[in-house]
Amino acid sequence: MTRTRLLAILLVLLASTLCAATHRAVMPPNPADALGIGPMSGAAVSGSVASVSGTTITLNSGGAQTIRIDASAAKFQSEQGTASISDVKTGARISAFINTTITVAASAALPAQLIAIESSPDLAVNGAIQSIDPAHSTFSVLGINIAVDANTSYGTTFPTFAPIRGLQDLAVGQMVNVTAAFTNASILAKRVQITSFVIPTTTILHGTVKSISASAWVITTDGKDTTVTIDAQTKILGDAKVGDSVQVIANVDSAHNYLAIAIIKLIPAGPPDSATMKLSGWVKSIAPAQWTIGGPAGSLAPDFLVRITSTTKIYPNPAVGDHVVATGARDTTGTFVAVSIVRED
Repeated sequence: MTRTRLLAILLVLLASTLCAATHRAVMPPNPADALGIGPMSGAAVSGSVASVSGTTITLNSGGAQTIRIDASAAKFQSEQGTASISDVKTGARISAFINTTITVAASAALPAQLIAIESSPDLAVNGAIQSIDPAHSTFSVLGINIAVDANTSYGTTFPTFAPIRGLQDLAVGQMVNVTAAFTNASILAKRVQITSFVIPTTTILHGTVKSISASAWVITTDGKDTTVTIDAQTKILGDAKVGDSVQVIANVDSAHNYLAIAIIKLIPAGPPDSATMKLSGWVKSIAPAQWTIGGPAGSLAPDFLVRITSTTKIYPNPAVGDHVVATGARDTTGTFVAVSIVRED
């Protein structure tokens, strides 16, 4: 069951309790309110769990105002059915429906009536269908064999087309987004969403960000503006802002609409007089986007942060403690951006 279907079921339950709330006379228990939630206003908070202490759930607020949920009187539901607070784990995503009839202080925990525990798929695959095997109820995307069963749901972003009923309505060449679970040493599709009935043309744009909105970016290339749509599958790498230089990888449909696959912020080169710099030292730490290089262990020599990009050449696989020479330049923020890092034996 997907997050969308889970929330849809919860909304049905909410609607039934709202209807029940309009009757103030003493009535027998409402059979529609099988969970015993009671009247609900629909007010809700959704987020990722930072911690659980007793019956208090704290959401991740990114260092902003603390948001706490009082789950002492709450019913719990997950995609597998009835749940409990023991099923709420750090990092999980929840939707808490709040009891607004209770007055609480500004800093107090919000009293929840119902908490929906959401889950992420084991695997998400986006690409073109390469083959279909009806006899074994499987299809392949990117060389990955994916099975379907009676519980697999199907959909399409083109509601004007006939509904997708099952594997028999899929075709080689269609672009699909698949969410799946690992079951019995196989990959089982939970949902198959057709995003395009043909493989779209892919193009690359290199330009300057003119504007940013929740659904589209405008990129200026050689004086021409191009509107690029973004969606939940678009990968945005770097904190690009208006005026920054970016590279956009996008699908282009037959109507010349652009849908971004990825938007990558490009790091500008430093000024000409600092275009080439060398930094010699010992590797103190290694992370995917940043290394620390400094003096030998026990020395008072300063450490330097070195930014790593997708084009940085690293040879031959230096490790923490190795002596290296980093060649690069400082970007507009003053950060040293490595063009290459070479281990010196």
